[in-house]
Amino acid sequence: MVTDDKEQPVESHRLFELGEYVRMKTNDLTQGSIGKGFVLFAIPLFLGSLFQQLYNTVDMLFVGNVLGKNAAAAVGASSILVTCLINLFTGVAVGAGIVISQLFGAKKEKDMKESVWIAVLAGAVGGLILTVIGVTCSQAVLVRLHTPANIIPDAVLYVRIYFLAAIPMVLYNMCSGILRAQGDSRTPFHALAAGGVLNVITDAVFLILLDWGVAGVAVATLFSQSMTAVFLLIHMLHHRILTRQRLRWDLLGKIICVGVPVGIQSMILTLSNVVVQYHINGFGENVIAAFAVYFKAENLLCLPIIAFGQAMVTFTGQNYGAGKYERIQRGILVCNGIAAAVLVVLSWSALAAGNWILSAFCPDQQVVAEGMRIISVTFPVYFVYSLFEVTGGVVRGIGKSVPSMVIVIVNLCVIRILMLEISDRVFHSVQAVAAVYPLTWLMATLSFVGYYLYVRKQMLQ
Repeated sequence: MVTDDKEQPVESHRLFELGEYVRMKTNDLTQGSIGKGFVLFAIPLFLGSLFQQLYNTVDMLFVGNVLGKNAAAAVGASSILVTCLINLFTGVAVGAGIVISQLFGAKKEKDMKESVWIAVLAGAVGGLILTVIGVTCSQAVLVRLHTPANIIPDAVLYVRIYFLAAIPMVLYNMCSGILRAQGDSRTPFHALAAGGVLNVITDAVFLILLDWGVAGVAVATLFSQSMTAVFLLIHMLHHRILTRQRLRWDLLGKIICVGVPVGIQSMILTLSNVVVQYHINGFGENVIAAFAVYFKAENLLCLPIIAFGQAMVTFTGQNYGAGKYERIQRGILVCNGIAAAVLVVLSWSALAAGNWILSAFCPDQQVVAEGMRIISVTFPVYFVYSLFEVTGGVVRGIGKSVPSMVIVIVNLCVIRILMLEISDRVFHSVQAVAAVYPLTWLMATLSFVGYYLYVRKQMLQ
C-alpha cells in the first residue's frame, strides 16, 4: 500500500489499491509499449469527439430544417457567449485531470482521492456560478454583441435554458477528466455516446412532436447533459473513485492554478477568431462561404489531433508524477511520429478528395474553387498542427499551463492577427490568409519545444 501520509496511516479497506484502477478499464501509461498505450488511449477520445461533432451537427440540422433560419440565427448568435463561458470553467476540469494524472503516476492514492473529491465539488460550485452568470447577464451581453432585435427573444430564451445545463456540463467534463487522468478513456466515451443518442431523440420529441421551438433545443441539451453527468457520477461512486474526503484547499488551489490558464487560453482564442473573421470578410461572400465550408471540413480532420493532444497530456502527467522523465522524452518522439503519420495520410487523402468534400457542404462551384485554394495551402502541411497539439500536451501535462497559455496566445492570437494584417495589405490573397494558419502552428510548436527543453534541464538536475 502506497501512501504519502505517514503520520496518519489509512486502513487498506478505505483506500483501494492502484491495481483496482487497472482492472476498471484504466491504462497505466507509465508502463509497457509507449506507442500502443498512446494509440489505445487516444481511440476512445477520438470516437467521443466524433460523436460530439455528429450530434452538434444533428442539432443544427433540426434547428435549421424544423424551426427555420431565424431560430438558427438565434442559436448561432449565442455561440460565442456560450463557448467563452463554458471554456473558462471546463479549463478547471483540465487542471484537475493534470493534477490527478500526476498523482496517479506518483501512486499517491490518498492525495488522489482527495483531489477527486475537491475537483467534483469545485465543478458543482463552478457550474452554479456559470448558471447564475449566464441566466442574469445573457440579454445584456447579446445586446452588446449587436444581435439583431428580431432574434433577441429567442436567443435569450435559448441561452438562459442552456445555462441551466452548466452544472451537469461542468460536472461531466470534470468527471471525464478525472477518469482519463487515471487511464480510463472508455467510460467517458460511453457516456458521451449515450448522451448524444439521447440528445437526438429529445430534439425530435421537443421540436417535432411538442413544437417547443428554440426552448426545445436547449431543454434537450439540458436533459442529455444531465444524464451523462449522472451516469459518470454513479460510475465513480459505485467503483469508489469518488468518496467523501477532507477538503484540501491546497489541492484546490493547484487545480485552479493549472486549469484557469487553460480556460483563459480557450476564451481568448475564441474571441480572436472574431478578428480573423473580420479579415476574411474583406474578400467577399464567396471567400466567406469558402472559409466557412473549410472550417467545417477541418473540424473533422481536427478530431484525431485533439485526441492525440489529450492523450499526451495524460501520458505526460502520469510519467511526470512517476518521475519517469526519460520515458516522457521517448514518448515525445514516438507519439509525435504516430500523430504526424496519421495526419499525413488523412490530410493528403482529404486534399485528393477536396472537390467532393467541399461540394458536400456547399455545391456552389465558385465557393468550391475558393475552398480548394485554401486547402491546397493548409492540408499538405496539416501534420504541423498535430505536432503543435502533442507538444503542447507535454507542456500542459507537466503542469506548466501558464507558459502554455502565453505561447498559444502570443502565437495563435497576437502574431496570427499581425500576420493577417500584413498579408492583407501586402498580398491580399486567399492563399496568403490560409498560409497564416500553418505558419503560426509551426511557430507555436517551436516555442513549445524550446520551453520543454528548458524545463527538461531543470527536471534532470
